[in-house]
Amino acid sequence: MKTATSAEKISRRRRLRYGGLAIGITCVVIALVVVVNAIFYALAYKLGLYVDMTEASVFSITDATRDLLNDYRGKENSQIEIIFCSDATTLDATYETKLVHNLALEYENEFDFVTVKYVDIINHPDALAKYMSTGISNPKTTSVIISNGSQSRLYTINSFYTFDSDTGNVFAFNGEYKMTAGILQIIGDNPVAYFVTGHGEQAADNGMTALFEEAGFDVRTIDLSKENPDENAKVMVINAPKWDYLGSDDSVNEIKKVSDFVENFGALMIFMGSDTKALPNLDEFLEEWGIRFETAQIRDYENSLSVDGTELVATYATEGTGASLTKTIREMPSTPMAIVKDARPITTLYTDGHGVYGSSERTVSEVLTTSAKKSATATPLDGQGETNNGVFNLMTVTVSGRYVDNELHSSYVLAAGTSSFADSKYIGSKSYANRDIVFYAMKNFIKKVVPLDIDFKVFTDTELNCTTAEANRYTALFTVVPAAIVAGIGIFVYTRRKYL
Repeated sequence: MKTATSAEKISRRRRLRYGGLAIGITCVVIALVVVVNAIFYALAYKLGLYVDMTEASVFSITDATRDLLNDYRGKENSQIEIIFCSDATTLDATYETKLVHNLALEYENEFDFVTVKYVDIINHPDALAKYMSTGISNPKTTSVIISNGSQSRLYTINSFYTFDSDTGNVFAFNGEYKMTAGILQIIGDNPVAYFVTGHGEQAADNGMTALFEEAGFDVRTIDLSKENPDENAKVMVINAPKWDYLGSDDSVNEIKKVSDFVENFGALMIFMGSDTKALPNLDEFLEEWGIRFETAQIRDYENSLSVDGTELVATYATEGTGASLTKTIREMPSTPMAIVKDARPITTLYTDGHGVYGSSERTVSEVLTTSAKKSATATPLDGQGETNNGVFNLMTVTVSGRYVDNELHSSYVLAAGTSSFADSKYIGSKSYANRDIVFYAMKNFIKKVVPLDIDFKVFTDTELNCTTAEANRYTALFTVVPAAIVAGIGIFVYTRRKYL
């Protein structure tokens, strides 16, 4: 048997030593990658270090929120707490709660006046006592509280999502809008929106009040026979009254209160469908603003979602002040439909759209109409007159401008020939524009900043939105580069072993 020479023994020991060294380096590199990954994950979790590559920016705060909240930075009296009624681990256990939790942490990182807190209401039920005194009640483990100490708002996890009214399934994340609106409601001087009661109005029977609340308005009801509007109120809503308003011949003149409100640069929104009867006092007031609700019902079998022709698909006006309310909607790549159900026609009374009342000039223009093909018919409901074919106004807006101290101030009357414009079916679906039309009207009618530019983020749009070149760069960064580093270390070790 051949005995190994001294040189062979030395070579074998070297190979064993450097082979062991190579294995050791490989183990160290792998361990280092694991440790760095764990540290980075912990920091990313704590500091919200991630990149939102979705087209709809589902997981990010947008510039619209920054523009609304930047003025509150550095102010001691603007401290906001976002309180979760569960611990962070529990919140991160499900996708629904984790998404809201991560958004709240991003608000905390972005704004110095926002703090995220956690309260275990199971083991410490009295921990919310100070918030209960500010008006909230019955919190649950899935509740979220937004508070500034003196005021609080209680939300459920579901309120941060938008549900499809047809299927009942979640189709969008509305967290940024809801959270920004909640902060503004308790940190700012919120504009007041009145919903008139006392005449059988639908003050809370559909989604209209919810739209105003979501937009950051201080929503109140008002009985004009007993109360006077606040001089700082911005919007008054009359929705499907059944009985007429008191006028100059009555002990209380409700019509004058409405008129004074609008003349004081307020905005009136009035919704009356085909089931609303003639209201002489209110009708006379509206005629002064250049409009008249006709006692008829519109049907259009060619442009309707229903077989009876009453669920009308409206046509957008493209000229005048009314067109400005739908300009953004009309410029969308896929224009959503505006639906006007059980509609009655609105006739404009001013010549060429212009009229003068007192010392002010008023302009009335269409917002929504029936089809230009004249496929719609208007059938009188009082049994008088004939059924007419033509193009009928479904929504109009009248504007009156007046200069005060060299600054133009405006009054508005928005009229819609339907009482169903804000039904949940139409405001809960991205396919319909009803919600956006009401929001754009709010935005045009008041100068107070409200979060109307923050839209919900549709989950179907959460796929990565990057070019092929960007995808290749990310692939190289996260796969090729680490592999190349490890390969380089291996080549270096192999080379050193070969020549040692």
